[in-house]
Amino acid sequence: MNFRKVLIISSLFILIFLAFVAWDSFLSIDSDNTPQFRTEIQPIVDRFPRLDNVEKTYWIADTIEERDFGPTSYWMKGYVYLENHSVESITTLYEWEEVHTFNPSFISKYEQIYETGWFFSEEFNSYIKSSNYIGNFYFDMNNDVLYFEVEK
Repeated sequence: MNFRKVLIISSLFILIFLAFVAWDSFLSIDSDNTPQFRTEIQPIVDRFPRLDNVEKTYWIADTIEERDFGPTSYWMKGYVYLENHSVESITTLYEWEEVHTFNPSFISKYEQIYETGWFFSEEFNSYIKSSNYIGNFYFDMNNDVLYFEVEK
């Protein structure tokens, strides 16, 4: 091999390595690896496009494990506030069962007006999240807010 070929191959390896480092930094939620409280609506709607008329969200997310190569699994937890007509729609379209023992593992500045009353609907859960997500959506009927805990 001549010097030029060695230089080109070495340069390609360096570029590929730098691309992996940059990609890893891009996927990182926070540089100190502490999940940060977030309020952006679009990431939630992008992942769960069947959520209609989202007014606001409070959520956190983080990676499940560190990987040097390939896709990284992550978890998300949070609250979703829908417009009134969407709340009315999901309460009438789906059969909900009260979950007496459920307490969200993510407590935020959740705007709770009344005592919580958490309900679960398998049909709604299957409709809202695609099959590549593991986890559940719950509905606080007393405060008209959804709560989710999912992994992908």
